[in-house]
Amino acid sequence: MTDREKLFKRIRALAAMTVENGCTENEAVAAAGKLADMLAAHNVTLDEAMLRENPFGRHDEAHADAVGERLWKPALAVAELTGTRTWRGPAGVRPYRMTFFGFDHEVEVAKYLMAIVARAMHDGERRVMIEAGLLNPARRRMRVGAFLDGMADALHRRILALKPPTPTGTGLIVLRNALIDDAIEAAGIKLGDARVKPSRSLDADYRRGVQAGQAVDLNRGVAGPTGMQRRIA
Repeated sequence: MTDREKLFKRIRALAAMTVENGCTENEAVAAAGKLADMLAAHNVTLDEAMLRENPFGRHDEAHADAVGERLWKPALAVAELTGTRTWRGPAGVRPYRMTFFGFDHEVEVAKYLMAIVARAMHDGERRVMIEAGLLNPARRRMRVGAFLDGMADALHRRILALKPPTPTGTGLIVLRNALIDDAIEAAGIKLGDARVKPSRSLDADYRRGVQAGQAVDLNRGVAGPTGMQRRIA
């Protein structure tokens, strides 16, 4: 443990000395005074010390179907919303793989939100498959593909719109991003360039997919499952 890490550990220990945590009022006041002096002496913030304590997490998932082929579109928006990093396996290679990396609590939110997105897209796919059941396989795949393209594009836009405005003070955001990047580098992970290439289909099934994507309830994904603590920077 470096001297800097020891400093942050002492800061977190002092911050935890509160009446709610079992300290007397005099002990809590004395700890608060020492904490203030330490923060000023070393020119750090309590938020920075707390941020450095957060563990990192990683979530991998794989899908071998038409939904999985398109999940990378909303995945990029989910990563932007949660502050995680995401990457996917080679395009066109089954199963289609995606990974999220970042602070544990943010990866959990990303994982939960992606589960909602995948479930909604699978439900939409089943509806279109039933409607197109009498068509030949090639035509059925075209209709399903157009629908899922529209749904994935709509979900990508909607998830990005959920991100709150960047706060005025961005120092902590820069720090958190640097910590994630350092952890990725330490793990030997090489990230490529991943950009959304929106579908250009304007047919009826694509438009229906857009409407279906706009109707998905994303609020429960942002809030997380019951009892989950999360922060979205």
